[in-house]
Amino acid sequence: MIGAAARPELWNSFLHAPTAPAVTQRQFVELVAAAGGVAVPRTSAIPVAVLRATGMVSREMRELAETGYMFARPFVLDSSASEQRLGLAPTPLQIGMKQTVSWWRDQDGVIG
Repeated sequence: MIGAAARPELWNSFLHAPTAPAVTQRQFVELVAAAGGVAVPRTSAIPVAVLRATGMVSREMRELAETGYMFARPFVLDSSASEQRLGLAPTPLQIGMKQTVSWWRDQDGVIG
């Protein structure tokens, strides 16, 4: 977005940061585990109806339930038009995840 700010012809237009291809949550967890060199943890889903029900007593759950539509069906962002206009490309997920895990490991023992 810094690059777009310097180009007046891009002002007042819709731009998205370069976004890697969509993956499922399970695939994302697998990428994190692979980057960390750990076993893939067991994952499961909480139905949106359960989030709504717990939202009756928990503001946080109520707010989470409001995002349920993102998990009920594919939620895909296509940044290809912005990538062309900005001359940028997303970092592949495997590379970004490996760099992120490496950064966290360098933080004073935050991750083992």
